[in-house]
Amino acid sequence: MNSGKGNIILLTVIAVATLLVSVVGATFAYFNATIPGTESQKTIEVTSGTLFVNTNSSIVGANTIDANGILGKRDINVTGYVTGSTNLNYDAKLVIKENTYENGELVYTITSKNESNNGSTIVATSEPVAIPTGASTINLGSGLFAGPAAKGAKHTYVLSIQYVNADGVQAVDKKFNATILVDQPSK
Repeated sequence: MNSGKGNIILLTVIAVATLLVSVVGATFAYFNATIPGTESQKTIEVTSGTLFVNTNSSIVGANTIDANGILGKRDINVTGYVTGSTNLNYDAKLVIKENTYENGELVYTITSKNESNNGSTIVATSEPVAIPTGASTINLGSGLFAGPAAKGAKHTYVLSIQYVNADGVQAVDKKFNATILVDQPSK
């Protein structure tokens, strides 16, 4: 009789452990995001939809700055495929690995266009924004796609880095190395 109770207790413990593993596994699968692809083109898959980001993400300043003072200009295309009714949010950042220019010698502007009139885009800059010297991360802003958008919705941006002390073509002995990062916001 005692061994029957032992078997019941053992089976109960195994059932509870199996239930816990199932719940934890399902929770992980529900909130897990995968990021396949390359640096210049990546897809971020999340539960409510998929973000497709297309950009040449590196901005490396050469010694020559063009006649307008432009050090680098990048197009950023973000397409969202929203399978449910939940919004699909994203953040954009300028990750500066190296900047030997003085504070404020470089500025950035960003323009935005909601190509499919879905959700909201990163707010365009009304004035150039100063870039600090050294390594840093600048939050460019947040956008979102409203669900459902099964056929995809598109937001486009142009990020421009400019040298403010430029009078015609300039040759400078300074370095700038940065990457554009677009991803899902961390909770």
